[in-house]
Order: sequence, then C-alpha cells, then structure tokens
Amino acid sequence: MPLEPVGNPPSTICFPSVTNHIVAGGSAAIFPSLNLTDTSGNPIQAHGGGIIQDSGYFYWFGEDKTGETTSGHFQAVNCYRSTDFASWEFRGAVLTPIANTNISSASIVERPKVLYNAKNSEYVMWFHNDDFSYSAAMVGVATSPTIDGPYTWKGSFKPLGTDSRDMTVWQDPTNSSAAYLIFASDDNANLKIASLSPDFYTATSQLFIWEDVYWEAPGILKIADTFYLLYSRQDGWTPTDNYYMSAPSLSGPWSEPSLLAPNGTFAFNTQNAYDLTITGSQGTTYLYYGDHWNAPNLGASAYAFYPITHNPSAGTLASVGTPAWTLTPFLGTWSNLTSTSIPAADFTASPPSALVDCAACEGGKTANLTSSSNSSVSFTYNGPPGPKVLSLSYVFDAGKQVWRTARIDVDGEVVDVLLESTRGTETYLAAPARVSVGGGSEVTVKLVGGGEDGDGEVLVEGVDVFDA
Repeated sequence: MPLEPVGNPPSTICFPSVTNHIVAGGSAAIFPSLNLTDTSGNPIQAHGGGIIQDSGYFYWFGEDKTGETTSGHFQAVNCYRSTDFASWEFRGAVLTPIANTNISSASIVERPKVLYNAKNSEYVMWFHNDDFSYSAAMVGVATSPTIDGPYTWKGSFKPLGTDSRDMTVWQDPTNSSAAYLIFASDDNANLKIASLSPDFYTATSQLFIWEDVYWEAPGILKIADTFYLLYSRQDGWTPTDNYYMSAPSLSGPWSEPSLLAPNGTFAFNTQNAYDLTITGSQGTTYLYYGDHWNAPNLGASAYAFYPITHNPSAGTLASVGTPAWTLTPFLGTWSNLTSTSIPAADFTASPPSALVDCAACEGGKTANLTSSSNSSVSFTYNGPPGPKVLSLSYVFDAGKQVWRTARIDVDGEVVDVLLESTRGTETYLAAPARVSVGGGSEVTVKLVGGGEDGDGEVLVEGVDVFDA
C-alpha cells in the first residue's frame, strides 16, 4: 500500500542485516532527570525519542530542541549510540528540515521512532508531523539504508484517514515482520492501535480503539505472551500519572488501567517516551524512558530512565522511583546505587527555624528553604572525595509547571539544579546535580531567584551523595 506523500520527497533503496546481540561492556550509573552530555561534552538533544538495539549498540533517536522555549520548531532528529548506556556518541542529525514541505523548519516533528524492516533491508522512521498550530495531525515516514542515516523523507499522511498526534511504533520481538502504530486520534479523544504494511510504510488496519479517553505518550512492552500498553493522560507539557494495561493480543481484550508509579507522583514528574526490553546473559531489565519536560524552557528538558519491575504471578508492572541505579546491559541486570546520606536533622540551618519537624523523615526533621527570603542549609561532607552526584530529596507543593532553582555551593564552586513542583507533600522526589567534593567539603544549599506569591514551600528532607 503506497504512502500518501505531501510535497515531492525522493525515495531510497536499501541493504543491511541486523543483530541485537549486546556487546559485553561496563555498567551505566543512571540518575533520572540529570542532564546528560555526549562523548564530546555537548548536551544530548533527543527528546520524545526512542531507543533500539542494533549490531551491538543502542541507538537513541530524538528531537533536537536546542534553544527552544515554549515552541517546538523542527530543527533535526538526532541520533546517538552507546554500547553500555553510559557513554553516548553523537552520530549526527539524521533527519533535517526540507524547505516548503511538511517537514520544514516551521513544522512540528515529534516522537521519532525507528524500526528495521528485513523485507527491504532498511530502517524506517515514523514521527508525529504537524503544523505549528497542531491542526495538521499527521504521521511522517522516512527511510535509510543505514541505522544512523541520513534518513530520506518519504511523505506525511493521516493513518487510515484519521488524525494522529502523540504516537509510537512497535515491532514484535518474536515476529520482526510485524509492526504496529499506536496513536492518539480524533482530536486526541481516542487512542488506536493499527498494524503496519509489510514494508512498514503505512498503517493497514485498525486492531483496537479506546474511545473518549484523551490518552497520549503510548509505549508497548511484551513480556512472555502478554502485551502491556503504557500511556499518560493528556495535560500539555505538564506531567501526569502514567498507567498501563495488559492483553493477550494487541487486538485485546485489554485489562482496566493500573498506575505505573504511585498515585500523585506523576510518574516522578515525567512522561513516557519509550519502553525497552534489555535481555542479557543473566536476566532481563524492562526500562522506562521518560521525558522530564521543562515547559518554559523545552531545550533544557531532561531524561529519566527508570527500571520497571514485573510480577509474573500477578501480571503487574511498577516503575521503580529510585534516585540512582546501575544498569549492566550485557548481563541484563540492574541494582540500586549506594550513597552517603545526610538527613536534614544533620543540617545546620539559617535561620535555625528553617528546620521543622517531620515525623516521616529520617531524624524527624526537614528543611524549609522558603521559611525566609534567605534561608539556607549547610553540612560538612566527610565521605570519599571525588566527582559525585548530589541528589536533593525534596517536595515543592505548588501548581503545575512551577519551578524554583536550588543553588548548591561546594567550597565556593556553585551549581544550580531545577526543582519542579511536586504538587503535594506526600512523596519526596530527587533533584540530582554533578559536583566535586573533597574530604571535609562545606556544602550549602539555598534557593536563588524570586518565587511568586503562593508558590508553596520547598522542603528538603536530606541529601544523597553518589559516586558519579
């Protein structure tokens, strides 16, 4: 079934084969929502993306939002690769704007995902394609003979003749010739699953529809013979609770939704982007890749990788909200990282009244950084010296997409970390920052920049210091 092209893009001819063997290598220390850089030291720009395994590498595709604030003009789809999930090499901008087409620099290109099509020996990229007002509501397709591009745009269209906005594509690991499109449709009211043509160029038939649900950010995991659909509710760039459902087939019947992370954590202030199965010589890790959107400064949005646990007897999933963990891809295993913990009870507060009672906190105290206009807390770090990740455990009970900046001063060297509102005080979230400490380093934490009246209190129950 041919594409329905818009504009006049060229086509491509393609070749190679794919293996999914993971090269034996090291482990990755993962700190969700810590800003990441590539092997050249540049910020990774791969938002709303997808990660696939190919020939011993993980390839990460995503949107380049460099310099974007509240808009999302198409700059590029970037590609990075890694053998260990720790070091990401920039492979290039693999899809770039074409003037006077639906993928011009005035267009929207979001949520790029790549599949390998063995029939044509080529890589096929799908993405949400739109105009700046989000009224076009299409998908776009591009192809390349090599995984790291460049990709040639083949066209943009409405799948099965209907709207498509937030979307993903998914390839069955037990039947690589079968691939599917999951997309928000009909003015975002309905979520649909459709099968793809043998060449992965277009959608051919609808398998299932959820009506009047207003869901987005879909992803699929297949565990044994069960399919799991992950998604979030729609609320712009604001994080919402993420859910999942299960079924014996993509055509259903589907279970009722269940929370992926605890209620009111809003998936630890993230939104699902892609879900990945990593199988190694000793086990399998299910990986949640989420975007931590920064609505006022989209180009500074961070990425959050969390392990997902699976209970085979109950058939349930749970995203593990760990502040720091290690992934060993070639083994397929993960574990929590250990830390040096400094509870708020061990802080020196200025003013002293900034330390307040907290029955659920270690040591019975939490620090209110908003108790006065110049509140701060400090402590002496007596652990092993070297490069570290210092993670603030905080709550910030304010409205949607409200941000404050915490400044961490280590012996006169400062680093700022953004705190997004947690919209409640029940669950403390982690805000990580890279620092360098010595034995006996003096560490001070305070808020900088003015908050708005009614922003809410920022409470810090403690600090965890991890080896970087």
